[in-house]
Amino acid sequence: MDILIKQVSQYVERLFRDYFNPRLYYHNLEHTRNVVRRVVEICNHYHLSDKDCQIVTIAAWFHDVGHLISGSYEHERKSVSAMKLFLMCSNIDETTIDQIAGCIMSTKLPSHPENLLQMILCDADTYHLGTEEFWQSDIAIKREVEIMTGGTIDDWDRKTLFFLQSHQFFTAYCKNLLTQGKTDNISRLSEKIS
Repeated sequence: MDILIKQVSQYVERLFRDYFNPRLYYHNLEHTRNVVRRVVEICNHYHLSDKDCQIVTIAAWFHDVGHLISGSYEHERKSVSAMKLFLMCSNIDETTIDQIAGCIMSTKLPSHPENLLQMILCDADTYHLGTEEFWQSDIAIKREVEIMTGGTIDDWDRKTLFFLQSHQFFTAYCKNLLTQGKTDNISRLSEKIS
C-alpha cells in the first residue's frame, strides 16, 4: 500500500474512533471503508495511474469526516478542510490537493462530477444503490436522519424512491454493473409502497 494512503487511512480511522458519534448509523467508518474498497475496484478496472488512484483513494478516506465535525450540513467542505489540514504536513503539491478536494466536493448531492476521478468517487459512494446492500443502508440512513432531525420522516419510502429514480451512475463500469440491480431495487420499493 502507498505510504501516504496508509497514513491517511490510519488518521481517518483514528478520527472516527476519537470523535465517535453513535448517531452516525450510516456515515460512519464502515461506510468510509466500503467506499474506499469500491474506489479501488473501479480504479483497477480503469487501470488508472498510481497518482490518480492515490488522489481518489485519499478523497474516499476523507469524503465523510465532515459528519464528525458539523453533522450533514456542509460536511463536504468540512471534509475538505480536514483533508487539507492533514496534507499540509506532507509533500503533496497544491494541484493534487485541489484535485482531492474536487473529488470530495463532487459527492455533494445532486452530484455533478467533472472528470473520471470525481465520477469514480461519486459511483463508489452510491454503489450500494445497485446492490442488495441498499436495503440495509436505507434503514441506516433513515435512522440517522430521524435522530439528527429529532423526529420521524413522513413518506420515507417515496422520498427514497424519488432519490433512486433521479440518481445516476457516471462511469461506464458502474452503469454496466449496477444499473439492473438499481432497477430491481426501484421495482421492489415501488411494490412496497403500493
